[in-house]
Amino acid sequence: MKAFEVNVNGKLLDYRQGRNLDLEKIRKFFEKNFSVEKIWQEKRHAVAILKRDNKNYFLKLSTTEGISAVTKIEYKWNEEFNRLIPRTGDFWVPRNLESGTYENLFYLITDYFDGEKLADRPQNNASADKFKSDIQKIIEFSEMIEDLQIAELSKKDYEDYRAWFLEKTKSWYGGIPPEVRVKYQIEKLLNIVEKNHVFLKKRARHGDFTPWHMINLNGKIGLIDGEHAMKNSVEYYDISYIIQRTYSVLDNPDFAKKIFGMLIGRNYNIEKLRTVLAARAVGGFLDESLKDLPDYKIAADFKKWVTDLI
Repeated sequence: MKAFEVNVNGKLLDYRQGRNLDLEKIRKFFEKNFSVEKIWQEKRHAVAILKRDNKNYFLKLSTTEGISAVTKIEYKWNEEFNRLIPRTGDFWVPRNLESGTYENLFYLITDYFDGEKLADRPQNNASADKFKSDIQKIIEFSEMIEDLQIAELSKKDYEDYRAWFLEKTKSWYGGIPPEVRVKYQIEKLLNIVEKNHVFLKKRARHGDFTPWHMINLNGKIGLIDGEHAMKNSVEYYDISYIIQRTYSVLDNPDFAKKIFGMLIGRNYNIEKLRTVLAARAVGGFLDESLKDLPDYKIAADFKKWVTDLI
């Protein structure tokens, strides 16, 4: 599907669909230099907790060539964030230890963030006390990321950022079944993006800014999984992402609307927010369409809220 393709040396590869690897072979490979404390298979990566010199590390091994491409972006993102932001503040991103290839698949090894996630996907626990109490800090984190002067992380950062944002939204729209597009009038969301994307400023982003990628580290917030980070994104992307995920994935519209209200209180531009939220609403319909038993009620509710904002 075009929405989940990445161009690698002229080849269009899927970065969404992973495959299972032989975990025992992986264990033996990394036991040359580490003690493998735990290893398991996730949807797109094989992952493990490694130990060396009494210190834990985290292994993330891609399972396909397409996934390797975006995992390399995560490695570069970790490098850039830690180059610019010292560990003296409240916001942390994993530090890279090393990277390499295993059977031509890219892996990275980072320090290990040992703490609780602010929320677990897909459980409806967005009302968790830690997530609620940290929301002001989370907003500040998104603002700090936007201001980062990071280097280019991938070919996407060489494209016109507004055109890329619009084309990405169109690819999400194109991936939604035609009958769903018609029934829920999703073209209205696309029209908002087409009309207003030209007013958005260029900003950096993490790209997968959700509470299940945030870890409580004794009062600090650790942010993981930077595979979709960009230098060349649009303003408000990360905070709009967390609003949409809170509303639709964690099924907590009230808290999502509270976050939105806090942003308006911080003098965010409501029309620009609405534009990015409209793009995220299109993405939400696509996500739902990929499920075995799609239920578009929440996506439709989010779409109505976004279109009614002005």
